[in-house]
Amino acid sequence: MAYRTVNLVILGLLLYAALFPVISPVMEKLMPGIWRCQYRALTGRPCLFCGLTEDMSNFLAQRQATPVNRLFPLLIRIYGIELILRILFTALWIKHRWEKLPVLDIVLHSAGCAGVLLFSLTT
Repeated sequence: MAYRTVNLVILGLLLYAALFPVISPVMEKLMPGIWRCQYRALTGRPCLFCGLTEDMSNFLAQRQATPVNRLFPLLIRIYGIELILRILFTALWIKHRWEKLPVLDIVLHSAGCAGVLLFSLTT
């Protein structure tokens, strides 16, 4: 039961991330003083996530634009892989209740994290 719950929560967060560029402009108009990068407001420097909403908006609208955040090309690939895996693992768990699936999930994600770490260290 806990594994299915974790999968559904992560899937919900992934879907929220895809909808965030649609939600963000509305929230910015409703709460202009709150809906901004607090790190940038305090330091004057962009945070690690600055520009991702704009980049995701451009991606979803299929606009060819140079990414604002240099990590966006890597993050969108990770996002796509995670979304596919999460849908697959959730469907497999609901249909088959395979006991080894959580272990496979952890192994695949650990290998993926190690790959991203190695990639980021070499670039």
